[in-house]
Amino acid sequence: MTHLKAIQRPSIFVSVAAFCEPHLQWTVEQLFSKAAYPERIFVGLVDQSDELNPVWLDKLSTRKQINYVGLSPVDSKGVSWARSIAFSLYNDQDYLLQIDSHTLFDEAWDESLVGQLEHLKNSHAKPLISTYPPGFKFDSQGRAVADEPAKSDEIFRIDRDPGSELTAQRAVLRFRVFKENSELDHLPGCHVAAGFMFTLGRFVMDVPYDPYLYFRGEEQSLSLRAHAKGYQVFHPKHRLIPLYHLYQPVGQQHAGQHWRPDLEAKRQSEFGWLQQRSNERIQALYSPGSDLGVYGLDSPEHLESFCRLSKIDYLGRT
Repeated sequence: MTHLKAIQRPSIFVSVAAFCEPHLQWTVEQLFSKAAYPERIFVGLVDQSDELNPVWLDKLSTRKQINYVGLSPVDSKGVSWARSIAFSLYNDQDYLLQIDSHTLFDEAWDESLVGQLEHLKNSHAKPLISTYPPGFKFDSQGRAVADEPAKSDEIFRIDRDPGSELTAQRAVLRFRVFKENSELDHLPGCHVAAGFMFTLGRFVMDVPYDPYLYFRGEEQSLSLRAHAKGYQVFHPKHRLIPLYHLYQPVGQQHAGQHWRPDLEAKRQSEFGWLQQRSNERIQALYSPGSDLGVYGLDSPEHLESFCRLSKIDYLGRT
């Protein structure tokens, strides 16, 4: 009977795409150690690194719960390409959590997110919890410390950066968090953050990752296509976000940048071309009548309704 209960317990698929990530082992270890039910966590890990099949991975007691794909960073085509591979490692788990490979977790993060999503399902069939999470840093002792240790009741709402403008030739925009007060614990929205999405596991099949996107535009594709498939984005209050992101200083080079000059020199496809192709796909996605197959829209009505919901006039940019 105990064995049957363990099988029936809801499971979580965690999508992790890492690129030359120095904190990958730390992230994976605490992903399990901080979980209330580590036995129900299953990871799809795409490791783009010079050290493939690392020794630490096989030493994990949870190794059987990790589907691992190792790839050379030289051959990588970017984050969306890697995340599309991670999605292919999904195996009918009940929930999906997508994170970046440098993420800090609160204790019982899984219990918190499952509880929130199940509550939201009372009012919507396909809820999706997402936002840009609060940050953290490592102190002088190597300990992970949250930037905002005292959690507030503010909603972390995602919206368009006021300085980001549409043009006839470019639909790619920048987005950011706006903190605001609300009586609601979860504020309905329309934009997702790729580094923190928690939703139903079936999202992997409903909204497959477009591998031909590069970096900018990834979240716009997910947001529109999730809307088209009936998902409702919810932005949570700070106190309900059980994880933190290691943000890098703007304009500073670091090992995890895909477009590093030392790697670019060895690649067949330069990042400039990859980003241009990505821009063209977002331009097509946000233009009526374009055909992107499973990475596009079933009907132009979905784009029209998303424009109304987001209050962004994609249709009027031409």
